[in-house]
Amino acid sequence: MDKQPAYALRSYYVNFASHLLNSWNVNMTSPEAGGGWGPGEFGALFDMIKSFGFNCFEFWLEPTLYKSALAEDEVFTRFAATMEKVIDIAHDKGLMLKYILAPNTIGHEWYLACPNDPADRALILKLWRKWAAVMKGADIVGIFPGDPGGCNRNGCDHNTFLDLALELTEIVAQENPRAVVELGTWGTPFTGWGDDMLRMEGWDGYFASMLAYSEAQKRVHIWNGTPDRAKRSMADFIQRLPQFPGDMIVGINLGFSPDADCTMGGDARPFVREIAKSHPVASWDYSVAEGELVVHPHWRLPRIFSRRREEYAVAPYYGAMSYTMSPMLSHLCLYAAGQATIDPDRDPDLVSREFCRRVFGAENERLGELFEAFEVVPGWGHYPRRKWSAIEARKAYGEIIERLEGADMAGCDLPLFPSPERYRQSLLWFARLFHQLASPTPDRAAIRNDYYRECYRVYDKAPKAVDERPAMAADTFSRLFSV
Repeated sequence: MDKQPAYALRSYYVNFASHLLNSWNVNMTSPEAGGGWGPGEFGALFDMIKSFGFNCFEFWLEPTLYKSALAEDEVFTRFAATMEKVIDIAHDKGLMLKYILAPNTIGHEWYLACPNDPADRALILKLWRKWAAVMKGADIVGIFPGDPGGCNRNGCDHNTFLDLALELTEIVAQENPRAVVELGTWGTPFTGWGDDMLRMEGWDGYFASMLAYSEAQKRVHIWNGTPDRAKRSMADFIQRLPQFPGDMIVGINLGFSPDADCTMGGDARPFVREIAKSHPVASWDYSVAEGELVVHPHWRLPRIFSRRREEYAVAPYYGAMSYTMSPMLSHLCLYAAGQATIDPDRDPDLVSREFCRRVFGAENERLGELFEAFEVVPGWGHYPRRKWSAIEARKAYGEIIERLEGADMAGCDLPLFPSPERYRQSLLWFARLFHQLASPTPDRAAIRNDYYRECYRVYDKAPKAVDERPAMAADTFSRLFSV
């Protein structure tokens, strides 16, 4: 008899937010820029993620889309029509569908509406109800605290968020009765609410003004919560848990920090154990498989498996989320992430070689070792198990190039999206660029420009995001091996 998967809920999360668009992501917010997907593309992606071991597709109903429901404009009409079909396709393929929302983050400009302002609260509830009806058929609805999101105007704190979450849960029950709610604790916890966010006199609620203020103060606008605040917040939350549905999932990591460690808000493990006594718990450990900012192939397999083992040692976790902003590129890490939710005790190196054998053929199984040389870009969730000198990395990139150039993709037995050949070509392009960066005298300006043009051409037509990333990403990438 086959062993039961360790995690019952195994979620593959694509973040296609307006600030994370790139050539390997989907663009659902700016039709004029191209790169959107229809039901066919989503269906092909679903075949792939199911073969990786996932049983749920997750996405963020990001603020541009969220606000589009007010005017029911072209963005809204196209997205709503697509997702109505996508929900059915997911179910036909045996997958669940989950969307998450930071309920008070509204519009491309990221306005953080205040629940203690009557007009803002009415707007939040109107939008939430509209989308609950549009997305009827979704299996899980995630109420997410923020990042971006939250509020500390007009006395708002974590209890304001919990009050709002109770009301939003009732709306979901009315509009989509079969759906289960997941309430996220992301942050220190409940990011952006109360003292987790900087206090700015006269703040207008817009992200841009808070960001400018935080930069002037040389501080981060969120992630300011302390362990004492975490204890108070979680005590209030646990006391109020009986007010929520018994089948509600609680999203909680092992620690109240961006990487779920015991910094900032401190250790979350005692709260995980307590909540698991009455409600299913799921981790939402964002950076384990991939970070933000610089798009490139990742190799985070040891951390993926070790984190799942850590979670399972603390409590009987019901679910885990694995994130990507490059669903047409990050196949190795997401394959490993899917396998880790089935059996966290697998050897990550063997899984890496297994993936490469299945994709590139037995003669190229060694790529499973070589791809570790891609994990050299500093950023969120970057905890490599070994460091690479430019000399050693360049050798690895050279062999990667040689093997990829000769690889016959006809034997690939995984339904990679959009195709095995597109995956090979993408990896080859990155390997060549990494190879140039690791040379003794790289032309960093030319590499930066090549990287920017290839990765972020969507922004030639798509509006720049309020939290703009591409220029910083290109700068970071071009500086690799410079020290």
